[in-house]
Amino acid sequence: MKHRQGVAAVLVTAAVALAASGCAGPAPSASPAVSSTAGATAVPATASAASPGPAASPTASAAAADPSDPGTWLIDFAGIGPLTLGSTLGQVQALLPAAVDTCRPGVDTYSLDGLGLTAVTGIDETDPAAPIQIVRLLRIDGTPAAAQPATATGITLGSTVAELQAAYPGLQSHQGMNGTTIYQVVQGSASLDFEDFGTGELQIISVSSSGGVGAEYCGA
Repeated sequence: MKHRQGVAAVLVTAAVALAASGCAGPAPSASPAVSSTAGATAVPATASAASPGPAASPTASAAAADPSDPGTWLIDFAGIGPLTLGSTLGQVQALLPAAVDTCRPGVDTYSLDGLGLTAVTGIDETDPAAPIQIVRLLRIDGTPAAAQPATATGITLGSTVAELQAAYPGLQSHQGMNGTTIYQVVQGSASLDFEDFGTGELQIISVSSSGGVGAEYCGA
């Protein structure tokens, strides 16, 4: 299950999104051609906390989510549908109707209905029983999914940066390790992170409780 997204020229090639490396884990390069790559430390957010978006209870993401229907999943500060921060990889594996690819301990990836999903237990990524700290969403090979998770404001993969800015007036931005711009909304210790790789349309959406977004998770 090696996948990676790609809009325009954005293409997922490593594994969680897939890959030549045999690992999964959506994470792009600075160029439009995105490839999942190896684990790296998270990038601390350099911008000040943005005005919080719609508040979410710790279980808001999973409450009304049908694990087999990504169209019912909410993207909020609790996570992305059944991929909730603070849960374990085993709990997510039991919920999702998709084969898991554990590219390395602490990092699980999935392919479901044209979407690439990643769950990471922490910056060191060494303990599969540790609480999930980062979840990530992208489209595989740029193929539009029939139904996609969305935020309470209607933002999803393929939404434009202009739409994102209108939905979150307090949106902040900073540069990631690979030179791409990361748009961020912060609430407490959690953040919603959006990346477009210069295309003007969102390619990756992440929810994190780690204080930043990792540039890469799997690969050589």
